Formats: sequence, structure tokens, C-alpha cells
Amino acid sequence: MIYKSLFLVFVVVGASVSLGAVLDFSDMMILAMSFPNIIGLYIMIGEVSDDLKEYSHRLKKGELFQKPAKSKAQKAEVS
Repeated sequence: MIYKSLFLVFVVVGASVSLGAVLDFSDMMILAMSFPNIIGLYIMIGEVSDDLKEYSHRLKKGELFQKPAKSKAQKAEVS
């Protein structure tokens, strides 16, 4: 019920103010949402770095993105 009330209030406010103000507000909210993500990235930087190294190593060895081998039935259909 609280969410619906806030939604209705912001719909009325958004409809009554200029488009520039609405766009500026939405840009500020997106920026505000990015701060917790950046903080979380700094907290987990060691784990992310380890995962990136493992991914790069597996990619260079060719363990990722392998094409499935064609079965005998598919080879017979193509021929």
C-alpha cells in the first residue's frame, strides 16, 4: 500500500513539473544506485580478481566456448 501511494504521488509530481527536472531526478537516482555497487566491488575486489584470472586461464586453454561435436546422425543428414 505504501508503494502504491508513493507511486501515485510521484506520478502527479512528475506530470506537473518540467521534463528537464524529471530527467535530472532520474539521472540522480541512477547515480545513487551505483554507489552501493561500487562499494561492493571494492569489498569483493580480491574474489573478482581471482575469478577473472581463472576465466582468462580457461579461455586461453580452450576450455570455454567449445562447439559441440556433430553426431553420426547429423553427419549422415548433411552428406
